[in-house]
Amino acid sequence: MIRKIILSAAFGLFTLLATAQHFDIRAYGGFNVLQLTSDQGSNFIDDILHHRSVTGRPGYQFGAAVTFGDRFYVQPGIQISTGTTKVVNENSITGKEFTDESTLSMISVPLKVGVRLIDPNEENIFNVRVFGGFDGSHVTKVTHGTNSGAEGDLNEDDYSNLIMAADFGLGFDIAFLFIDMGYQLGLSPIHSGGDSAKGNTFYGNIGLRIGL
Repeated sequence: MIRKIILSAAFGLFTLLATAQHFDIRAYGGFNVLQLTSDQGSNFIDDILHHRSVTGRPGYQFGAAVTFGDRFYVQPGIQISTGTTKVVNENSITGKEFTDESTLSMISVPLKVGVRLIDPNEENIFNVRVFGGFDGSHVTKVTHGTNSGAEGDLNEDDYSNLIMAADFGLGFDIAFLFIDMGYQLGLSPIHSGGDSAKGNTFYGNIGLRIGL
């Protein structure tokens, strides 16, 4: 059953590529803010209860994609990104805070489908797009700032091999430039252990597009 679905999807993708009148290559860069769903909680460090909070910090990404289709389009791509979270553990006895900023380096394979609100056969200079899709990411490296006990011991092996997210947003095509703004909703836990925390990300991109 799964094999039939994959083959059907591949055939549909090939058919759309073969019949598409509009085809372009896109390269982009931008910023993101990663926020974990488990942003509040408590944990023990050296047998002392600490109150924990997690906030998102600015990160960045760059990548490339191909877009093919007319009014409706498909856009597979590949992306390199970093996402940073700031973890603060406050000692419940002394009030002393331990802070750790963890930066995740990731490689992602996003797949988006969308619709152009303006017919590209009538207007090819400016357009507005609405898109959605899925993103699969793999953590390749973890970099820590000031360590705070257990949080500082996390490395790439502590993260799920494949982190899935739903992706949706709004885009603008302006001549050879484009701007995308979107939100990724975490679908699977980012940690490989028992922690069920998921990552939600707001992002913005600006880039160049070359029509072929």
